[in-house]
Amino acid sequence: MPRPSLSPLSACIAALALMAAAVPAIAADLATAQQDGPAAASPATKNLSVDYALRGGYDTNLFGDTSQLRGAFLEEEAKLRGSVDLEGGELSYGLWHRERQVEHYSFGNEHVTGASLGFKTKLGEKTEFSIEGGISRDATGDVLIAVPGSVIGYRSTDMNYSLASSLSSEFLGGKNMLTASVEDKNRGKAKFTTDLLLPGKVEADVTALDLTASHIRPALSGEIGFTLAYRQTFVPSSEQMTLLRFPASSLRGSIAYGRKLGANVAVIAEAGITGISADQLGSDVKHIRPYLRASLEWQATNRLQLAVGYDRDFAVTDLDDPLGEYIGTLKLAAGLKLTDRLDARLVYELASSDWLYYVYNTRTRRLTGTLTWQFAQNHKLELEYRRVDRNETDPAQNFSGNQYFTRISGTF
Repeated sequence: MPRPSLSPLSACIAALALMAAAVPAIAADLATAQQDGPAAASPATKNLSVDYALRGGYDTNLFGDTSQLRGAFLEEEAKLRGSVDLEGGELSYGLWHRERQVEHYSFGNEHVTGASLGFKTKLGEKTEFSIEGGISRDATGDVLIAVPGSVIGYRSTDMNYSLASSLSSEFLGGKNMLTASVEDKNRGKAKFTTDLLLPGKVEADVTALDLTASHIRPALSGEIGFTLAYRQTFVPSSEQMTLLRFPASSLRGSIAYGRKLGANVAVIAEAGITGISADQLGSDVKHIRPYLRASLEWQATNRLQLAVGYDRDFAVTDLDDPLGEYIGTLKLAAGLKLTDRLDARLVYELASSDWLYYVYNTRTRRLTGTLTWQFAQNHKLELEYRRVDRNETDPAQNFSGNQYFTRISGTF
């Protein structure tokens, strides 16, 4: 369905999306395009599609750790997605499944099945509400101990639940949005590859709550945005000490500005203050620190595109530390259109992380090179190389890895 033209800041974000994974997105996306018009009066299925992906290759560090276990891998993924027009709104749905097989180490095989259901509707001429829920079952495994001549692994089945909603409206001279989401990760008991260890949990259950309010308006030949974001994690008290995972909360206030400089340069910058709170924070830990997120994209020629991005913020979910991390990430990217159907892309990422519960730091470098051939409409073949180097405060925990793979994907 046709959409209104993008605002200057939205256009910046759209341009940066061409460098996928190269430039960090601004929190709350800064600007959201207007949604489709009112739904049809009678139910009608539309936008029904099937996405597929098949990836296979070789990895010198299959589990991304000091075990340095190597071997071939194969991944298959399929997703059915679509939407139905209802009187007064639109219903969307998705169903997906992913498989991953690992050579030699079957405990690392992965089987993931998930489903989502969403609804959006207009509450007025300039007000829209949306809500979406999801559920997934993740059966996978990892390495527990790897010594010369012996590897002990484990498998567990986790359940993930999510619910997110947003309310957007136009008033006070700009676009306003309230979003709320909750995600619950229910970890299953691990079953080990040796009978010497009884089944038991190796990771704690974690629930994360996110609340964000933002206001975006035209200013200074571009757009300016104001954001207030809160995140809270919850961990069962019975699992906190036994599995070393603790609840924490973070609060951030920031101001963002985005503008296109001429026809070929797009700039987005966001700065503010971010803070973290938790009972287990040591007295020497800085609770309040600067927040920064910035990106620049330059269309150097009609075939060459360059981008740079940097962000720094607290993280309280998906981390290595039991409590939280203060992470800074620099990304550089270059994209080159070799022919009408052949593209090349190179991405370099440098991430530094200060752990908060332990006195510990990590530094991770990633390099990704991709060659993409668009052999048919909505179908592509990719050849990719990835390298990761991880340096930690304890040199014995340093590791690296190289991954080579071919991927074919598309949409029907």
